[in-house]
Amino acid sequence: MNGSEAPSPTRSSTDTDRPVAGITSVFWLAVAGAVVAAGVHVALVEFRFRVLHEFTWSSREFAWLSLGGYLVWFLMLALPLAVVSLVLARIRRRAVGLRLVASIFAWLAALAILLLYQKIHPVSQLVLALGIGTVVGSRIAANGARGMRWVRRVAVGGTVALGTVGLLTGGRLSSADAPASPAGGAAPDAPNIILLILDTVRASSMSLYGYQRPTTPVLDSLARESTVFDAAYATAPWTAPSHASMMTGLWASQAGADYLNPMFDSVTTVAQVLAGRGYVSGGFMANTGYAGYQLGISRGFTHYEDFPFSFQQALWSTTLSQTGSGRLLLESVLEGERWKIRQALTRPSLRTETVRKSEPLTAATIARNFFVWRDGEARRPYFAMLNFMDAHAPYEPPDGYRTRFNSGKTELDRYDGGIAYEDSIIGSIVERLRARGDLERTILVVTSDHGEQFGEHGLDSHGNSLYLPLLHVPLMVRAPGRAPPDNACAPSCRCATSPPRWWTSRERPPGYFREAHWRGRGHQAAAPTWARSSPRLPPS
Repeated sequence: MNGSEAPSPTRSSTDTDRPVAGITSVFWLAVAGAVVAAGVHVALVEFRFRVLHEFTWSSREFAWLSLGGYLVWFLMLALPLAVVSLVLARIRRRAVGLRLVASIFAWLAALAILLLYQKIHPVSQLVLALGIGTVVGSRIAANGARGMRWVRRVAVGGTVALGTVGLLTGGRLSSADAPASPAGGAAPDAPNIILLILDTVRASSMSLYGYQRPTTPVLDSLARESTVFDAAYATAPWTAPSHASMMTGLWASQAGADYLNPMFDSVTTVAQVLAGRGYVSGGFMANTGYAGYQLGISRGFTHYEDFPFSFQQALWSTTLSQTGSGRLLLESVLEGERWKIRQALTRPSLRTETVRKSEPLTAATIARNFFVWRDGEARRPYFAMLNFMDAHAPYEPPDGYRTRFNSGKTELDRYDGGIAYEDSIIGSIVERLRARGDLERTILVVTSDHGEQFGEHGLDSHGNSLYLPLLHVPLMVRAPGRAPPDNACAPSCRCATSPPRWWTSRERPPGYFREAHWRGRGHQAAAPTWARSSPRLPPS
């Protein structure tokens, strides 16, 4: 074999009957195996989401990310095989057989595909993959140069196909989610709108609502310029249906979102309505699991960010990475925790879990991404939705806020620290808007999708009850010139009932924030016409 080996398999000088694998052959086999594994994975994800209408907890850029992740896995395996092949070829004693190399890559591709079906026992998955790999490797070797030509065609054709799928479904916006064309320009005085969703933040843990710890000093100060709703209740005790209600104005049962399925295709979102009024819109979601684009709330947005588009995210976008052992191996490399290598090898696990985020999306990251997007847009009015997750389990807020209260000894202490961290980021957003001269023409809405339980009624977490710790959420509206400042609205409202019409209307709709509809400090009044009244709930 010469030093510039041809793409076809070569033969050793000692065994002219056995096809051997040179460096180029190893490379093409690795790429073809990665492409096949990624192709089947992407096809199943797209089928489940677009045909079966199921959540797959994956990114819009999954086709690209998955291909990149599988290429890393297969090329990592190809490297030692190529080195062995090169060394053996140099010393001209024997060569690595094409059948063996092809079988190894075919086995890995088959295992990656079989991991998609978790009802098969892990031992059966390994045995089936070994059998498939042996058969495929034997067929490739039996056909020699012809077999390698097919391998190259699969590698090139599959890469092109996955790249095309990525172009059609990828990017921060897909044609299916994009607004049609704006019905016309926005009104000259149309305000910007920022919706801040503090994921998992309950009203009772905010000093804005009388909590003894100073968790929200920024919001406390901002309340003097805003209207604070004393009795706002989420429509559901967990993320997906509550976000769906906020974005559609419908009850959770009408919007259709649940643990396994996204919103109904027929419902209209706030972003779609605002697009018809000439708005651009951007969504920036830290909760990628149940507030990502697959939920359906991204419809109408001109820009929507959920899963990071990064090298690490690509590594997590394969079934091999999602197994217990694969996760430990990756974490050992990415996080420097070498002890996890031993655990991955001594306690192997092929059980998979859903695609995870490559990195935490802190409130500071979400805010930074929002301003980067805004700086790149023309000076049109915008609607921005920012979702913060720093108060969500596992309650690990950054920048020292983990130990802000009581040294972070309990989960509740760290939860309060997460709220305080988000409050500080809201302060930075407000100050940046003020410095840009945008604050007085921006409607700022601060709310939450649901609360959290810390032992109340013998329960923890969320999604498992309808008690007030889960349903009573903050709602504060700062709308210069549209809502009276330093007010509190006493009658109940549900967060499903906030239509965008009063945010952008050129004409004041009936009941437009008349003073009679608001309760100032120490005064009682009827509910605003756009808020549905209901009896006050008991304080527990």
